[in-house]
Amino acid sequence: MLVGLLYLILFQLLGHLIVVGLAIPIPSPVVGLVLLFVYLLIKGHVPASLLGVANVLLPLLPLFLIPASAGIIQYGDLIIEDGVAIAAALLGSLTISILVVPHIFLFFIRLFQRQS
Repeated sequence: MLVGLLYLILFQLLGHLIVVGLAIPIPSPVVGLVLLFVYLLIKGHVPASLLGVANVLLPLLPLFLIPASAGIIQYGDLIIEDGVAIAAALLGSLTISILVVPHIFLFFIRLFQRQS
């Protein structure tokens, strides 16, 4: 399980180094996850140690959203001023996500079925 955690930490560190080194305005965890995704695609399977860590962390995922939700309180004036635009952006992105994610999911199911 420690090896799986090391995978996650290593790829987040690589993402951070790339973001800082290239000065790109993308969160380093996102870059790290993309790198991990590419690595897993190249490798062709998910290591058992990474699966073990994922199975432990996945049920705890909602806990990571609490600080972001609580942070909204800090921006009350901004929400009052631009609340309609924020709500429209959230609704639009949610709609696009609901329409696009199933197609991506089906693409990867077909891709992995061809490989097996």
